[in-house]
Amino acid sequence: MQNSVSVKLVQAILEAAAHCGLDVNDLLTALRLAPGCLEDVDGRIPHEQFCALWQLITQRSKSGCIGLQMATAAKPKTWDVLGYAMHSSANLGEAFERLVRYSRLRHTGAEFTFEVRRDIARITMAIPNTLLPPNDAMGEWVGANFVLLSRRLTGLDIVPLQMGFQHPKPEDVSAYHRLFRSPLAFDHPVNEMRLDAALIQNPLAQADPGLSSILDRHAEELLARLPQSESLLDSVNRLLSQALRGGDPSLVAIAQQLGYTPRTLQRKLQEAGTSYHSLLDEMRRELSIYYLREAQIAISEIAFLLGFSETSAFHRAFRRWMGVSPGDFRRSA
Repeated sequence: MQNSVSVKLVQAILEAAAHCGLDVNDLLTALRLAPGCLEDVDGRIPHEQFCALWQLITQRSKSGCIGLQMATAAKPKTWDVLGYAMHSSANLGEAFERLVRYSRLRHTGAEFTFEVRRDIARITMAIPNTLLPPNDAMGEWVGANFVLLSRRLTGLDIVPLQMGFQHPKPEDVSAYHRLFRSPLAFDHPVNEMRLDAALIQNPLAQADPGLSSILDRHAEELLARLPQSESLLDSVNRLLSQALRGGDPSLVAIAQQLGYTPRTLQRKLQEAGTSYHSLLDEMRRELSIYYLREAQIAISEIAFLLGFSETSAFHRAFRRWMGVSPGDFRRSA
């Protein structure tokens, strides 16, 4: 299945880019994207073209932090049905859950997760399985929207506990500090916002249970119309990848998302010549290698991200996979 992006989201990004002084016609010409293809508001463009658009925005920008500027200039219509569903939610936590559930309406190639562990809430976004380096402008756009949406939805001047970005640290981060006013982490495994978990219980000013139910049904109908040509193994691997970036990677949780009982999912995977535990183990192995090679984060944090209860459990698993400790592997990578 080819990943794609909603034309409405592309239009909103181009409008924000124009507001920040970029030449939209120049972007479309360089992208070899005919303006007419953006007239179908229900249409979609390939994921690869969307990534190329962000690369062009970064290249054409005459100032740094263009993604932050664009997010500040973006209008509420950017989020369309997803945005309305978030606004009608009871609290910020429910709004983030809807963001994760319906994010594919905007971009099927992006993985969003939301979780609460102990007293910290995390909302994350990453684009997996890409050979392209993390794009500064896209990461800034995502991070800024996490914070700006949180502030707009609650009416509170929310300050995150930490912001994480996949791209390297820019030379000048003053604009980041002005917007986020929180600790920053770059070369991070995912783009993320961490909040005090108490904040996600704050009621939203526009909360409307009746409207929320109607919008949920509409969003589910729109999701059902998206191409569904993934194999079962692809679906399980995609959900595991999302869960290991901040969700619940349990068999019960994955089966529920696929509409199966745990026993049925186990049987179908067995028929495909594998098992849930084998897929989970392999996904953890792949992500651990990526984190150790590419991300400047502590080994204890990697263990946490991969869902290990203790760092020692991660050390034992990594030795089983690679024959060396995580520290030795990182030093030799």
